[in-house]
Amino acid sequence: MKSTLNLSALVFSTLLFSATCACVQEEVPIEQEGEVKLLTMTSQQNASFKGWNPTWANLIGNEPRAITNAEQAALRNKVANGTIDTDGTLVDVPNSTIETTGTGSRSVMPDSQMRWHNPLNSQVTDPNENSRWYQKDGNTQVFRVFPGDENWQNSRVGAARSEAYAPDLGIRRDDDQVMTFSARYHIAANNGSKDVKIFQSKATAAGGFDPAWGVALHVTAAGSIDIIKRGLTWSENERIVTGKTAGQSFNLRVTDDGFNYKVFIDNVEKAAGSWDRGNLKSVCRWGAYVQGGSSGVLTGSVSDPQIVYISGAQVTVTH
Repeated sequence: MKSTLNLSALVFSTLLFSATCACVQEEVPIEQEGEVKLLTMTSQQNASFKGWNPTWANLIGNEPRAITNAEQAALRNKVANGTIDTDGTLVDVPNSTIETTGTGSRSVMPDSQMRWHNPLNSQVTDPNENSRWYQKDGNTQVFRVFPGDENWQNSRVGAARSEAYAPDLGIRRDDDQVMTFSARYHIAANNGSKDVKIFQSKATAAGGFDPAWGVALHVTAAGSIDIIKRGLTWSENERIVTGKTAGQSFNLRVTDDGFNYKVFIDNVEKAAGSWDRGNLKSVCRWGAYVQGGSSGVLTGSVSDPQIVYISGAQVTVTH
Protein backbone atom coordinates (compact mmCIF):
# COMPACT_ATOMS: atom_id res chain seq x y z
CA MET A 1 0.00 0.00 0.00
CA LYS A 2 1.26 3.46 -0.87
CA SER A 3 1.89 5.83 2.02
CA THR A 4 3.81 9.05 2.41
CA LEU A 5 3.21 9.42 6.16
CA ASN A 6 5.57 8.43 8.96
CA LEU A 7 3.27 7.11 11.69
CA SER A 8 4.24 6.76 15.32
CA ALA A 9 4.59 3.27 16.71
CA LEU A 10 1.36 3.65 18.64
CA VAL A 11 -0.68 4.72 15.62
CA PHE A 12 1.01 2.10 13.47
CA SER A 13 0.06 -0.68 15.86
CA THR A 14 -3.49 0.67 15.98
CA LEU A 15 -3.70 0.56 12.20
CA LEU A 16 -2.36 -2.99 12.13
CA PHE A 17 -5.03 -4.06 14.57
CA SER A 18 -7.74 -2.23 12.64
CA ALA A 19 -6.80 -4.07 9.46
CA THR A 20 -8.18 -7.28 10.98
CA CYS A 21 -11.69 -5.85 11.16
CA ALA A 22 -13.45 -3.64 8.61
CA CYS A 23 -15.62 -1.97 11.25
CA VAL A 24 -13.19 -0.90 13.98
CA GLN A 25 -12.14 2.69 14.63
CA GLU A 26 -8.79 3.83 13.31
CA GLU A 27 -6.87 7.08 13.58
CA VAL A 28 -5.74 8.49 10.26
CA PRO A 29 -3.47 11.52 9.89
CA ILE A 30 -4.82 14.33 7.73
CA GLU A 31 -3.75 17.88 7.10
CA GLN A 32 -5.98 20.65 8.37
CA GLU A 33 -4.99 24.32 8.36
CA GLY A 34 -1.38 23.39 7.65
CA GLU A 35 -1.08 21.00 10.56
CA VAL A 36 -1.25 17.20 10.53
CA LYS A 37 -3.95 16.03 12.92
CA LEU A 38 -5.60 12.73 13.77
CA LEU A 39 -9.17 11.97 12.79
CA THR A 40 -11.17 9.03 14.05
CA MET A 41 -13.19 7.37 11.32
CA THR A 42 -14.87 4.05 10.65
CA SER A 43 -12.53 1.96 8.53
CA GLN A 44 -14.42 0.44 5.61
CA GLN A 45 -11.66 0.31 3.04
CA ASN A 46 -7.92 -0.17 2.69
CA ALA A 47 -7.22 3.13 0.98
CA SER A 48 -4.15 5.15 1.92
CA PHE A 49 -4.08 8.89 2.43
CA LYS A 50 -1.65 11.74 2.78
CA GLY A 51 -1.69 15.14 4.44
CA TRP A 52 -2.01 17.25 1.28
CA ASN A 53 -3.47 17.22 -2.21
CA PRO A 54 -0.83 18.00 -4.84
CA THR A 55 -1.65 20.20 -7.78
CA TRP A 56 -2.34 18.44 -11.06
CA ALA A 57 0.99 19.66 -12.44
CA ASN A 58 2.85 18.18 -9.49
CA LEU A 59 0.89 14.93 -9.66
CA ILE A 60 1.35 14.30 -13.38
CA GLY A 61 4.87 15.75 -13.67
CA ASN A 62 6.42 14.96 -17.04
CA GLU A 63 4.14 11.98 -17.70
CA PRO A 64 2.99 12.19 -21.34
CA ARG A 65 -0.66 11.85 -22.25
CA ALA A 66 -1.48 8.16 -22.84
CA ILE A 67 -2.82 7.66 -26.36
CA THR A 68 -2.03 4.09 -27.45
CA ASN A 69 -3.13 0.94 -25.67
CA ALA A 70 0.45 0.34 -24.54
CA GLU A 71 0.72 3.88 -23.15
CA GLN A 72 -2.58 3.52 -21.32
CA ALA A 73 -1.48 0.23 -19.76
CA ALA A 74 1.82 1.80 -18.69
CA LEU A 75 -0.04 4.74 -17.13
CA ARG A 76 -2.30 2.40 -15.13
CA ASN A 77 0.73 0.41 -13.95
CA LYS A 78 2.45 3.57 -12.72
CA VAL A 79 -0.60 4.38 -10.62
CA ALA A 80 -0.85 0.83 -9.27
CA ASN A 81 2.82 0.67 -8.23
CA GLY A 82 2.89 4.18 -6.80
CA THR A 83 5.16 5.81 -9.36
CA ILE A 84 2.28 8.23 -9.87
CA ASP A 85 0.93 8.83 -6.37
CA THR A 86 -2.84 9.33 -6.48
CA ASP A 87 -3.36 9.34 -2.72
CA GLY A 88 -5.15 12.40 -1.33
CA THR A 89 -6.28 13.78 1.97
CA LEU A 90 -8.87 11.88 3.93
CA VAL A 91 -12.42 13.25 3.84
CA ASP A 92 -14.32 12.83 7.09
CA VAL A 93 -18.02 12.64 6.19
CA PRO A 94 -20.45 13.85 8.88
CA ASN A 95 -22.36 10.60 8.48
CA SER A 96 -25.09 11.28 11.05
CA THR A 97 -26.26 14.38 9.19
CA ILE A 98 -25.57 13.21 5.63
CA GLU A 99 -26.85 9.62 5.76
CA THR A 100 -30.49 10.37 6.47
CA THR A 101 -33.77 9.01 5.09
CA GLY A 102 -34.17 5.38 4.14
CA THR A 103 -32.13 5.97 0.99
CA GLY A 104 -29.15 7.71 2.56
CA SER A 105 -28.87 5.35 5.53
CA ARG A 106 -28.69 2.13 3.52
CA SER A 107 -25.52 0.43 2.34
CA VAL A 108 -23.92 1.30 -0.97
CA MET A 109 -24.15 -1.41 -3.60
CA PRO A 110 -21.21 -3.88 -3.48
CA ASP A 111 -17.85 -2.76 -4.87
CA SER A 112 -17.84 -5.89 -7.02
CA GLN A 113 -20.73 -4.45 -9.04
CA MET A 114 -19.01 -1.12 -9.70
CA ARG A 115 -16.16 0.35 -11.68
CA TRP A 116 -14.67 3.84 -11.36
CA HIS A 117 -13.57 6.41 -13.90
CA ASN A 118 -10.97 9.05 -13.06
CA PRO A 119 -8.50 11.12 -15.10
CA LEU A 120 -5.99 8.27 -15.40
CA ASN A 121 -8.18 5.19 -15.85
CA SER A 122 -11.72 4.71 -17.17
CA GLN A 123 -12.09 1.17 -15.78
CA VAL A 124 -10.73 1.24 -12.23
CA THR A 125 -11.40 -2.04 -10.40
CA ASP A 126 -9.74 -1.19 -7.06
CA PRO A 127 -11.77 1.49 -5.24
CA ASN A 128 -8.93 2.05 -2.77
CA GLU A 129 -6.29 2.95 -5.34
CA ASN A 130 -7.00 6.65 -5.91
CA SER A 131 -8.08 8.40 -2.70
CA ARG A 132 -7.45 11.76 -4.37
CA TRP A 133 -10.60 11.20 -6.43
CA TYR A 134 -12.66 8.55 -4.64
CA GLN A 135 -13.25 7.41 -1.07
CA LYS A 136 -16.02 5.73 0.89
CA ASP A 137 -16.87 6.58 4.49
CA GLY A 138 -19.73 4.60 6.00
CA ASN A 139 -22.61 4.56 3.52
CA THR A 140 -21.30 7.59 1.63
CA GLN A 141 -19.19 7.67 -1.52
CA VAL A 142 -16.98 10.74 -1.80
CA PHE A 143 -16.13 12.03 -5.27
CA ARG A 144 -13.60 14.84 -5.76
CA VAL A 145 -12.27 16.72 -8.77
CA PHE A 146 -9.54 19.32 -8.26
CA PRO A 147 -8.73 22.46 -10.26
CA GLY A 148 -6.37 21.55 -13.07
CA ASP A 149 -7.37 17.87 -13.20
CA GLU A 150 -8.05 16.60 -16.70
CA ASN A 151 -8.40 13.42 -18.67
CA TRP A 152 -4.93 11.99 -19.34
CA GLN A 153 -5.71 8.51 -20.67
CA ASN A 154 -6.52 9.40 -24.27
CA SER A 155 -6.47 12.34 -26.66
CA ARG A 156 -9.56 14.02 -25.24
CA VAL A 157 -8.50 17.15 -23.39
CA GLY A 158 -10.31 18.53 -20.35
CA ALA A 159 -13.13 16.22 -19.25
CA ALA A 160 -11.96 15.87 -15.64
CA ARG A 161 -14.05 13.39 -13.70
CA SER A 162 -14.48 11.05 -10.77
CA GLU A 163 -17.42 8.74 -11.43
CA ALA A 164 -18.70 5.31 -10.43
CA TYR A 165 -20.75 3.12 -12.74
CA ALA A 166 -22.31 -0.35 -12.77
CA PRO A 167 -21.31 -1.94 -16.11
CA ASP A 168 -23.31 -5.15 -15.69
CA LEU A 169 -26.51 -3.46 -14.52
CA GLY A 170 -27.45 -1.75 -17.74
CA ILE A 171 -30.44 -2.03 -20.07
CA ARG A 172 -31.24 -1.92 -23.76
CA ARG A 173 -34.40 -0.58 -25.39
CA ASP A 174 -35.47 -4.02 -26.64
CA ASP A 175 -34.85 -5.84 -23.34
CA ASP A 176 -38.19 -4.83 -21.82
CA GLN A 177 -36.38 -3.95 -18.60
CA VAL A 178 -36.17 -0.87 -16.39
CA MET A 179 -32.95 0.39 -14.80
CA THR A 180 -33.37 2.39 -11.57
CA PHE A 181 -30.71 4.46 -9.87
CA SER A 182 -31.35 5.87 -6.41
CA ALA A 183 -29.16 7.66 -3.87
CA ARG A 184 -29.02 10.63 -1.50
CA TYR A 185 -26.92 13.58 -2.73
CA HIS A 186 -25.10 16.41 -1.02
CA ILE A 187 -22.74 18.83 -2.79
CA ALA A 188 -20.25 19.32 0.03
CA ALA A 189 -18.09 21.83 -1.88
CA ASN A 190 -18.93 23.59 -5.13
CA ASN A 191 -15.86 24.87 -6.97
CA GLY A 192 -17.96 27.46 -8.77
CA SER A 193 -15.92 27.81 -11.95
CA LYS A 194 -17.81 25.30 -14.13
CA ASP A 195 -21.03 23.32 -14.26
CA VAL A 196 -20.40 19.78 -13.00
CA LYS A 197 -22.41 16.74 -14.06
CA ILE A 198 -23.30 14.59 -11.04
CA PHE A 199 -25.42 11.87 -12.71
CA GLN A 200 -25.97 10.59 -16.22
CA SER A 201 -27.82 7.72 -17.82
CA LYS A 202 -25.50 6.97 -20.67
CA ALA A 203 -25.22 4.75 -23.74
CA THR A 204 -22.04 4.78 -25.79
CA ALA A 205 -21.62 3.57 -29.36
CA ALA A 206 -18.67 1.29 -30.00
CA GLY A 207 -17.00 3.81 -32.28
CA GLY A 208 -17.66 7.07 -30.47
CA PHE A 209 -19.50 9.10 -27.86
CA ASP A 210 -22.94 9.46 -29.44
CA PRO A 211 -25.73 8.86 -28.69
CA ALA A 212 -24.28 9.07 -25.14
CA TRP A 213 -26.35 10.38 -22.26
CA GLY A 214 -30.06 11.10 -22.55
CA VAL A 215 -30.75 12.67 -19.16
CA ALA A 216 -28.34 14.11 -16.62
CA LEU A 217 -28.16 16.04 -13.38
CA HIS A 218 -25.87 19.07 -13.07
CA VAL A 219 -24.77 21.35 -10.29
CA THR A 220 -24.17 24.70 -11.94
CA ALA A 221 -21.27 27.02 -11.20
CA ALA A 222 -23.75 29.12 -9.23
CA GLY A 223 -24.82 26.07 -7.20
CA SER A 224 -28.24 25.27 -8.70
CA ILE A 225 -29.15 21.58 -9.09
CA ASP A 226 -30.61 21.22 -12.60
CA ILE A 227 -31.90 18.34 -14.70
CA ILE A 228 -30.69 18.36 -18.31
CA LYS A 229 -32.87 16.64 -20.92
CA ARG A 230 -30.76 16.07 -23.99
CA GLY A 231 -31.67 17.57 -27.34
CA LEU A 232 -30.24 16.96 -30.80
CA THR A 233 -27.83 19.84 -30.25
CA TRP A 234 -26.56 21.37 -27.02
CA SER A 235 -28.68 24.48 -27.60
CA GLU A 236 -31.76 22.26 -27.80
CA ASN A 237 -31.16 20.73 -24.38
CA GLU A 238 -33.95 21.41 -21.89
CA ARG A 239 -32.87 22.56 -18.43
CA ILE A 240 -35.17 22.00 -15.46
CA VAL A 241 -34.37 23.78 -12.20
CA THR A 242 -35.13 21.43 -9.31
CA GLY A 243 -35.08 24.05 -6.56
CA LYS A 244 -32.23 22.26 -4.78
CA THR A 245 -28.82 23.88 -4.35
CA ALA A 246 -25.29 22.97 -3.35
CA GLY A 247 -25.13 22.41 0.39
CA GLN A 248 -28.63 20.93 0.53
CA SER A 249 -29.30 17.19 0.69
CA PHE A 250 -31.84 15.49 -1.56
CA ASN A 251 -32.83 12.06 -2.80
CA LEU A 252 -32.47 11.28 -6.50
CA ARG A 253 -34.23 8.48 -8.33
CA VAL A 254 -33.98 7.91 -12.09
CA THR A 255 -35.80 5.21 -14.05
CA ASP A 256 -34.81 4.36 -17.63
CA ASP A 257 -35.98 1.60 -19.99
CA GLY A 258 -33.44 2.36 -22.72
CA PHE A 259 -35.72 4.90 -24.40
CA ASN A 260 -38.03 6.54 -21.84
CA TYR A 261 -36.85 7.98 -18.55
CA LYS A 262 -38.18 9.75 -15.46
CA VAL A 263 -36.36 11.77 -12.80
CA PHE A 264 -37.59 12.13 -9.23
CA ILE A 265 -36.24 14.52 -6.58
CA ASP A 266 -37.32 13.70 -3.04
CA ASN A 267 -39.92 11.35 -4.55
CA VAL A 268 -41.48 14.08 -6.69
CA GLU A 269 -41.37 13.62 -10.47
CA LYS A 270 -39.42 16.54 -11.94
CA ALA A 271 -38.80 15.36 -15.49
CA ALA A 272 -39.88 12.75 -18.02
CA GLY A 273 -38.77 12.25 -21.58
CA SER A 274 -37.11 9.97 -24.10
CA TRP A 275 -33.84 9.70 -25.97
CA ASP A 276 -33.30 7.41 -28.93
CA ARG A 277 -30.23 5.25 -28.33
CA GLY A 278 -31.12 2.52 -30.77
CA ASN A 279 -30.55 -0.72 -28.91
CA LEU A 280 -27.28 0.34 -27.29
CA LYS A 281 -26.69 -0.51 -23.65
CA SER A 282 -27.31 2.30 -21.16
CA VAL A 283 -25.71 2.39 -17.71
CA CYS A 284 -25.89 4.79 -14.77
CA ARG A 285 -22.88 6.94 -13.90
CA TRP A 286 -22.66 9.08 -10.77
CA GLY A 287 -20.05 11.33 -9.15
CA ALA A 288 -18.47 14.49 -10.57
CA TYR A 289 -17.73 15.14 -14.25
CA VAL A 290 -16.63 18.44 -15.75
CA GLN A 291 -17.99 18.02 -19.26
CA GLY A 292 -16.77 20.20 -22.08
CA GLY A 293 -13.53 19.23 -23.82
CA SER A 294 -10.80 21.83 -23.46
CA SER A 295 -13.03 23.89 -21.16
CA GLY A 296 -13.70 20.87 -18.95
CA VAL A 297 -11.11 21.82 -16.32
CA LEU A 298 -11.94 23.44 -12.99
CA THR A 299 -10.05 26.62 -12.19
CA GLY A 300 -8.82 27.94 -8.87
CA SER A 301 -6.40 26.62 -6.26
CA VAL A 302 -6.03 23.03 -5.13
CA SER A 303 -7.91 24.00 -1.96
CA ASP A 304 -11.07 24.59 -4.04
CA PRO A 305 -12.14 21.12 -5.22
CA GLN A 306 -15.57 19.93 -6.26
CA ILE A 307 -16.73 17.46 -3.57
CA VAL A 308 -19.88 15.38 -3.99
CA TYR A 309 -21.27 13.08 -1.28
CA ILE A 310 -23.51 10.30 -2.60
CA SER A 311 -25.03 8.04 0.06
CA GLY A 312 -26.75 4.69 -0.33
CA ALA A 313 -26.23 4.49 -4.10
CA GLN A 314 -27.88 1.47 -5.69
CA VAL A 315 -28.72 0.37 -9.23
CA THR A 316 -31.40 -2.24 -9.93
CA VAL A 317 -32.75 -3.77 -13.13
CA THR A 318 -36.32 -5.10 -13.20
CA HIS A 319 -38.88 -6.31 -15.75
